[in-house]
Amino acid sequence: MDEADWSEINTFSADTGLHGDVVVVRIAGELDMLSAPSLRSSLAEAVTIKALPRIVVDAADMTFCDSTGLAVLLRARHLALAAGGSLALSGVKGRFARLLAIAGLENRFQVYSSIDEAIDALMR
Repeated sequence: MDEADWSEINTFSADTGLHGDVVVVRIAGELDMLSAPSLRSSLAEAVTIKALPRIVVDAADMTFCDSTGLAVLLRARHLALAAGGSLALSGVKGRFARLLAIAGLENRFQVYSSIDEAIDALMR
């Protein structure tokens, strides 16, 4: 029996960029207990980039999210709000949208269909 290459099974990335005064974190792949520390680190950094943190987490390329991932997003939202800023989600669809609804979190986050829409809303 051949050994599996586990590095290819759970791929995750979190890329951070600045769009004006808004920090955009694009996540791709599976957000679970293995990848959550990577996102936690990216979001902790995102909160400190600007004095008034405005953060968009784009989930358009996220393929999976478990309760650990939700906890990371909730914590980042709390940190942004505590610093006088905000955190919005964009690209929420399919299973992730359903997970937010089942967990009763669809109203906890500002949710937008695109990054541009989220940035516009956060800048108002």
